[in-house]
Amino acid sequence: MFYQLPPVGNPVTLSGKHDVAVSSFFPTDQTRFYCSGTAALAAAICAAKKLKASTAPEVILPAYACPDLVSAAVYAGVKPVLVDLAAERPWLDLPQLAKAITAETIAIIGVNLFGIAERWTQLRELALQKDVVLIEDSAQYFPGGEAPDDWHGDIVVLSFGRGKPVSLLGGGAVLVNKASLTDLLPLPEAKVASMNLRLSFKLKASMYNAMISPYLYWLLQMLPFLHLGETRYHALESIESMDRVRTELLMNNISRYQKDIKALERSEKISSMLDALPKVNNLPKTCKMNVSRRLLRYPILVDAASRDRIYLKLKQAGLGPSIMYPGSLPKITGLNQIIEDKQRFPNAEMFASKLLTLPTHAYVGDGNVEKIKAILSDVDQ
Repeated sequence: MFYQLPPVGNPVTLSGKHDVAVSSFFPTDQTRFYCSGTAALAAAICAAKKLKASTAPEVILPAYACPDLVSAAVYAGVKPVLVDLAAERPWLDLPQLAKAITAETIAIIGVNLFGIAERWTQLRELALQKDVVLIEDSAQYFPGGEAPDDWHGDIVVLSFGRGKPVSLLGGGAVLVNKASLTDLLPLPEAKVASMNLRLSFKLKASMYNAMISPYLYWLLQMLPFLHLGETRYHALESIESMDRVRTELLMNNISRYQKDIKALERSEKISSMLDALPKVNNLPKTCKMNVSRRLLRYPILVDAASRDRIYLKLKQAGLGPSIMYPGSLPKITGLNQIIEDKQRFPNAEMFASKLLTLPTHAYVGDGNVEKIKAILSDVDQ
């Protein structure tokens, strides 16, 4: 009870001094910073909407995804069109995607779910063929080192929110690979970094850093009003710029994230552990993910009939499991009146019913991996 790994938990670095300027990593002529990842995605959709005239614009997104994708589309005044996942994969179903594209489609949103790359080569071919913008939602992925080929969308959206790879407890960015889109992005007025804002952020970040410790995180679990782990729809109210406090801290937080040299080692130990469990679908390995790619969470698929029982055992042992989103987007609280599509998404529903994620952050030790193996081995019989 008094030890609980958080499902994700990279700390916030509060020192802002760094030799590398933000502009060297994020070129000024290709990047815009926003107040959140959702606002960044909404800005990207707004740019795509301006690029392709339509009286009833549509954007395609996966049926299993964060409801913030819908929030961004609604804010941008674009109809979200859902496409099912490929069977037991975190990817859009390509044949269904091709059928879903119409003359009103302005963009396709692909997601690097958990850090596993979408099939960007196929998505790009389809986007070029249909003359639509390809938006890469990379809120759950950030390169672990110098890997310029890691992002593939015409527009790439990043999030620096709580629980993200590079966390500033807020903020997001849009990276543009298509020059014609840069000037189409909303450009809100920059926020002034007041002393109150600096003190408030430092207090929140210090508390966050303390509470993600396994020896304190259990306290947050005891506070139901925080709704930890719950998936809900929240409407986006405005697109604002990322404040100067976070901008000043961004490069140091990226540096800390990329210097975690044991990150890949932790994921590899989990992967090796899963090799001995034939009834557990090691999703990154099944997807033939590049072993040098960083994961925010380690996703596995287990039998749907026993998934909740496995999750409970892992949670009771303080091992930081997560079941992510409870179902396809139409099943998320608050979305039933927004998404009118009556289509069924069987692969997304099955994926949601089988999914478990395991933590990969720095608090995860060899002993935790062995305990996870013991629980998964027991239920695998």
